[in-house]
Amino acid sequence: MGSPAFATKEEAEAALEKLEEDLLEGRISEAEYKAKKEEITRQIKLLELEEKLIEGQISEEEYKREKARLLGEAPPVPKEAVPEEAQKISTIARKLKEIREKREKLRELLLSKEISERTFQKIDAEYEEKEDILVNELRKLEEAAKERLKAIEERIEELKLQQEELKARFALEEITKAEYESKTQALEAELNKLASEREELENAIDLLTKQGED
Repeated sequence: MGSPAFATKEEAEAALEKLEEDLLEGRISEAEYKAKKEEITRQIKLLELEEKLIEGQISEEEYKREKARLLGEAPPVPKEAVPEEAQKISTIARKLKEIREKREKLRELLLSKEISERTFQKIDAEYEEKEDILVNELRKLEEAAKERLKAIEERIEELKLQQEELKARFALEEITKAEYESKTQALEAELNKLASEREELENAIDLLTKQGED
């Protein structure tokens, strides 16, 4: 199970209350109750974990490690760091998509007359509030991501000029081959790292733009 089965912690807690009611009414056995309670409790912890990531209380790597622990999976293998803005944008956008799907499902229940207008308004208002919070978070991150992207572009241009200068000085025999290769290698490494970060940020901003068009 990759993402929480519930869109909100309140929804999971309500399911937990319903579960306890089912046990008291004899609709489920003690064994079923324990198994389902364990799963719902795990879901609540996953939702709380996502909230911490979105609010910046934990890093992406901490989130992944704790999520793997909760799901009983092997810890993720560390990989090259992804920019914090891109991580948060992806996480919030995914959460926003889930909430919008829940709201659409709720509207379908209203249209099929399975719930009343009053019930629809009450629950939909809860989701709308959470959606507004996420959208605002995305907007804040968009500015930070764009600023970082601009800084990356400027640094890449600067490094390319340094490469040209090194090439010229080597051709003029102002520096040795060993010095030229050493400095060129260092520049290439930084350029590759920046190019990777730029790609992640561009993908994240593109994702944010698509969310805004929904």
